[in-house]
Amino acid sequence: MNAERRPNASERPNITERPNTSQRPNTEQRPSTTQQPTTEQWRGPDPASEATLRRIVDAWPQRAAVVKAPDAAASAEPWDPELPDYPPDLVPFADHPRFLVATPQQREHVRTGLWLGYNERVIATEQLVAEPGFHLVMAGGLAGSEAPLIRQAIQQALVDESFHTYLHMTAHQRTMRLRGIRERPGQPVLVTYRRLQQMMAELPEAWERDIAVLTWSVVAETCINALLALVARDRAIQPVHSLITTLHLRDESAHGSVLVHVMCELYARMNAAQRETVARCLPAALAAFAEQDRSVLRLELTEAGIEGADEILGDLAAAPQGRQLVRDFSGARRLVAELGLTDRVDFAFPEQPEWSPSADPARLPDLPEYLTEPAGTPR
Repeated sequence: MNAERRPNASERPNITERPNTSQRPNTEQRPSTTQQPTTEQWRGPDPASEATLRRIVDAWPQRAAVVKAPDAAASAEPWDPELPDYPPDLVPFADHPRFLVATPQQREHVRTGLWLGYNERVIATEQLVAEPGFHLVMAGGLAGSEAPLIRQAIQQALVDESFHTYLHMTAHQRTMRLRGIRERPGQPVLVTYRRLQQMMAELPEAWERDIAVLTWSVVAETCINALLALVARDRAIQPVHSLITTLHLRDESAHGSVLVHVMCELYARMNAAQRETVARCLPAALAAFAEQDRSVLRLELTEAGIEGADEILGDLAAAPQGRQLVRDFSGARRLVAELGLTDRVDFAFPEQPEWSPSADPARLPDLPEYLTEPAGTPR
């Protein structure tokens, strides 16, 4: 698919509705065992990893955003029209001369557009990439996915993801209303999903395509922290935008550990052919999450009336960091190592940044005091 073309409405993920099921990999039915290679002998779950998963599952009622802050979408956090919607230093061309000579209103229009696009991208990632892998596990399509603890952890994650979609949907709608934006330009289909579709088109067997879906889902859950942390830690933007991304980030920090455990358990039960497919899919999935879709940036520059979009994006493409969207792959690197595939996965993992939530869970952005008080505390 041409990334520069604006797809019609039927091709785009709708941020207010679940995408048409024809757009997503079909994971609703358990595949026939005759379509899968025979699973090799399994030696049982890793006790330490299982204990970690049990702690995460048991902590869910106290940790989950849907439990801790079910009304966060209607937050009373103040809105200041003078505050940016999106961190200015995250605009990939913030220092480009063409952008700097634009009017303040044009630059603010771009930042608001990037915030709206950020929410659209997060929602599409959840619906088109992360959740299909979860549904595949819950459908029992892979050996090991019937384990009660794994099913409980994945079901909790599905509840979380549905709430995250709701949070970002309402944030999107609120910004449109408060900024007086009537409609958005047509957006390209999520680049990460396009790359998944390309990979699946190369895989002839249903079980191979299932593994591609699972791999993309796991990589999504280990990489999305980086996108969330960059916005969540910025306290100079609209407070509710920081709040929503902080709530989402704190959930995803748990999901990353859950999915690493689940993938390792499933991988341990796979045979050589299935493991080879995982090794084949991992580099492509990592590259897909790193990719900066410049066609999206072009839309925002054009919509704001900023001249020189071709020059701006050409210079961005020439800069090493300008080609990458995600720059923290700490969780994915851990996944690759625990699968024993470090020598098989051809991907240039960058150094872990100082702000990485994977470096130290204590570095996660703080929640407002009213969300850390015991339930029932008067406000």
